[in-house]
Amino acid sequence: YRRNFHDVLWHRERNVPSCGVDGMTNLTRGNGESGAELSISGTIPVNASWYEDIYFTAYDGTPYDLTGLDFKLTLRASPDDATAEYTLSTDAGTLSIVEDTDAGVNSILRINVAAEALSSLDGDYVADLAMRDVSDRVFHWAHGIVSCRNNPIAF
Repeated sequence: YRRNFHDVLWHRERNVPSCGVDGMTNLTRGNGESGAELSISGTIPVNASWYEDIYFTAYDGTPYDLTGLDFKLTLRASPDDATAEYTLSTDAGTLSIVEDTDAGVNSILRINVAAEALSSLDGDYVADLAMRDVSDRVFHWAHGIVSCRNNPIAF
C-alpha cells in the first residue's frame, strides 16, 4: 500500500497484494474525541504480512521530512486499557522511515509486520499513531478503531 498523509485523507496505491483485505483503509480529519489530528478505521488481516507505506506530505503536496522522528502505533483492547496488546514502533523496527526516491526525501513511514506477529489478535482494537520529535514533543496523529481478522490463508 501507498498512502499520502495530508489534510484530509491518506490515499493508497497497492504495492503488494492484500489477499482481498485492506489494511487501515480510512483516515479522515479527527472528530476531536481523542485530540488526534486524524481518525483511523479499517481491517488488518492477522494471518498475512502487514506491509504498508504511508507517505507524509505537507498541505501543499511537498514531501514532509521524517528524518530524526520516532513513531509508535499501538493497538489496545479497550479505551480504558493503559497498555497495548501490540505495539509497532521505529525502535522495534516494525515501523521505519524510508526515502521516497521520487522526491529524494525521507517522507515514508513503512509498516512491516510478519504474518505470525499479529496472530493472537482477534476483534476490534483502539489504534493510536503518535510521533515524537527531536525535542521530545509528542504529536498524536491518529486515533480510532481497527479490526483484526483471522482469514483462512495458509502457506
